[in-house]
Amino acid sequence: MQAHRRPAIARSAFQEVLLGLEYGEEREHTADIFSRACVESFRESEGMCFGYRFTQVFEATVLHEVAVLEQVPPEQVARLDHRPTATMRQLGDALDHRADLTLVQRVNLASALLSIARPALAETVLTEVRPLAASHRERFEIAWLTFVLSNRQDDTRGSSQAFAVMRDAITAGEVPPGRALDACAQGVVWYLKRREITHDDFVWSVHAGNALARRAQTQGEDPSTVSSWYRGLAMLPAAKGMAEKTRSYMESARAAAEETIRRRPRAYELNLMKTYHESSLKEHMYVTGDMDAAVESGRELIALDPQWSISYGELAEAYVRFGQPREAAELYDAAASMGAPYVGHHVLKAAVSWDKAGEPASALARYENLATLVPGNVEVLTRALECAHRLSHPSVRSFEAALEHLDAVRAAS
Repeated sequence: MQAHRRPAIARSAFQEVLLGLEYGEEREHTADIFSRACVESFRESEGMCFGYRFTQVFEATVLHEVAVLEQVPPEQVARLDHRPTATMRQLGDALDHRADLTLVQRVNLASALLSIARPALAETVLTEVRPLAASHRERFEIAWLTFVLSNRQDDTRGSSQAFAVMRDAITAGEVPPGRALDACAQGVVWYLKRREITHDDFVWSVHAGNALARRAQTQGEDPSTVSSWYRGLAMLPAAKGMAEKTRSYMESARAAAEETIRRRPRAYELNLMKTYHESSLKEHMYVTGDMDAAVESGRELIALDPQWSISYGELAEAYVRFGQPREAAELYDAAASMGAPYVGHHVLKAAVSWDKAGEPASALARYENLATLVPGNVEVLTRALECAHRLSHPSVRSFEAALEHLDAVRAAS
């Protein structure tokens, strides 16, 4: 049986943005939503006001993958020693001379660093500026970023402490309603996901968030935070399998997203519709069990953001859940071909899916590709060896030798 050809891996706009906080002119109309929003936020931030906007926060492992793909030492990239563009040199200069910046500028600096997956540098900046906070608003903004950092690092205690600071500031009346509603949405989401805040703070978040959302809707305030709120709130009935209530909240989220985009059709606002489709996909995978609706949501997600690898991986995950590995394999291949983020994850998932689809030769080709991308990975080598054995493939000996070498290194250490 002939193996399906391995897809070539492209250099994505995401890769360019994480390395240089900008992308080439040729991507002006084709870059993914995350990359466009990331570049826009830094370009538009004057450092004089709180509220630096970022759409998604990635873990440091994603930055490591980008460095490997770019063939730049990961430690140089993580420390921001690698500054290949004028924009990254501007950010690096702000980092080098942060002692000369105002508190607001330093908080925005931490936000920018967080937006391009430099959590350690962001934490350094926040640690330095935290003792300087003199008002509830300043403490709120620092705690907001601390909360984001903590829950990305599975630091439940740090998240809980940061949220308590945010709640105090909101209760004191010094936080704008939109920022307060965003905090309530984060509280609901991360309590339901991993109990990142206390039950008391969760209950408070639900009540305060509902009141803030009603106020925003009746007074015509920024609908972007309302969209995020209802998307988070939908997780409550979803956790109980209440499909109709879940859909009701999701429709409210969609309506607010559409109104936001009507007012400001920029990348940051488009991301609200993107996250709506992502959540709808999960809704139909885990709440309604409706494969056709899940696939439709996935296709709408891809149509909205066709250069985003994760969108293809999300739909592939749905096909896996509904027992269609071949369709999943093809989508995982498409995701991997688009480049970062999550190239390694997508190649591995493609290999597993091709194997389940009865195409072990195609699976082995992906394992061989992955073994080159992440040399010395025991899981990849073990899976590749098992697949090669089943095919009586000549690569058996090379995988065995690689695993024997790793065993010898571990024994020596």
